[in-house]
Amino acid sequence: MADHSSDLVFDDIPSAINAFGTPPAPSPPVYLTNTHSPLPGAGEFVLVLDSPHRENEGDLIIAASALTPAKASFMIHHTSGYLCAALPNALADKLDLPPMVAASENSDPNRTAYTITIDAAENVTTGISATDRSTTCKLLAEKDVKAGDFRRPGHVVPLRAVAGGVRQRQGHTEAAVEFARLSGDANNVGVIAEIVEESTEVEGKAERGGLHMMRAKECIEFGRRYGIKVVTIEHLKKYVEDTEGKL
Repeated sequence: MADHSSDLVFDDIPSAINAFGTPPAPSPPVYLTNTHSPLPGAGEFVLVLDSPHRENEGDLIIAASALTPAKASFMIHHTSGYLCAALPNALADKLDLPPMVAASENSDPNRTAYTITIDAAENVTTGISATDRSTTCKLLAEKDVKAGDFRRPGHVVPLRAVAGGVRQRQGHTEAAVEFARLSGDANNVGVIAEIVEESTEVEGKAERGGLHMMRAKECIEFGRRYGIKVVTIEHLKKYVEDTEGKL
């Protein structure tokens, strides 16, 4: 059974990779894979949906290196505001980011691999503003980043991706790392947040309506409104399997 209704029209994966990829650097970045040629990306958001039988949610995903303060502000405004940085296990180990809880104690339904939270050690204030979180996420994407560049705890939540990517686990964490890898990002780090319904003011009350997560149809409409590519993890997995083989 297909994950999403056939009447929903999604963007193709190559165009999403191209949109996601960061703009060319002044000097050539170090690519971690030779399987794909780096594309001259735009450093834009991609909206990625998982299976209706899993979380049934869409996440805004962007390369950590492309997360400007303005893009972080957009992301915070249109999502839950809980910005997570998806990164490979090897980088998490290098940066001394242990799991938030032991694997044996992880009771999250999808066993999301949260680590301890972080802020950049320098050039931030409290760490929570869009500017500060942009600084922290962009630091994760720097080639020579080290553990001492961060303070703990903080306001950005790193997530460890499994080694097999979306071929092993069909989560937004793995999708973000795959997009970063396929677009030629140096550290394979992506920032993700779950997109929510557009909220509206409740007249005369300090409240807002719009209490739920966006589903597929609404995500597609949102993507068209803001010029964001909308894809599914199912299609991303097929693309990787078609180009690199199955695990």
